[in-house]
Amino acid sequence: MKYRLQIIKANIVNSFQHETAYFAENWSNFLSTLFYTLALLLFVNVLYSNIKTFAGYTKNEMMFLVFIGQLGFYIGWGLFSESIEILNDDIQKGSLDFVLIKPVPSLFFVTFRWFPLVSMLRDSVPTMIVIFYLIDWKSLALSAVNIWPGIFIFACGQILWHCIRFLLVLPAFWFGNAKAIYSIAYTLSETHDLPLEGYTKSMRILFTTILPIIILAAVSCSVMLGKSNGPVMALWSFAVTCIFVFIINVLWKIALRNYTSASS
Repeated sequence: MKYRLQIIKANIVNSFQHETAYFAENWSNFLSTLFYTLALLLFVNVLYSNIKTFAGYTKNEMMFLVFIGQLGFYIGWGLFSESIEILNDDIQKGSLDFVLIKPVPSLFFVTFRWFPLVSMLRDSVPTMIVIFYLIDWKSLALSAVNIWPGIFIFACGQILWHCIRFLLVLPAFWFGNAKAIYSIAYTLSETHDLPLEGYTKSMRILFTTILPIIILAAVSCSVMLGKSNGPVMALWSFAVTCIFVFIINVLWKIALRNYTSASS
């Protein structure tokens, strides 16, 4: 564990030095996320100008879902997304060899190789503050009984989203490039702002089991608001997370065998 923490520390320092050296080049990301957030807030306001509830959610509850969804997006982007995109480039260029010869656990290293903390804070803080102040927190049915299972589910959702993104980049080991396949992740992330109660029963099963993309925001938010059974959903989320982590570890070993045999 101590060795892995040292790896994370070194990667954080390396990421920080790179970001501060080329800081001006990344301001376009801030504008992009700002415009997206404004468009999303405009959509919510237009939606609730004609109705009082949507899938059982009031406007204030929907704003809370948006808050959870955007928080999940920024955390996931800061912790995992950049590292996965770098992995695709390393596979395509063959530079993954330099990672594999390092005396480090390869899967752990490529998972936590890049931490764009400066960019994440720069892009997320202004937009999250805006959403935070648009929510009437006192009127939300939040309690410790629901909050803690919701936070646990949110954490499971982060791990699951990493696993899904990782699965989308693994074809690069066989095809040499998986950028087009990986781009599906951006489309799937649109589900972060849709309430769980708006899905049919079959779609809930699909998107919480086979393709668990709604656990991060929709399920965690539903539990926090007391709309779903917290202990049951927490246990389910944990079980699905364990299965996907196991799958990733197995497929990583298979992918590495294919990569090393091809490069040899």
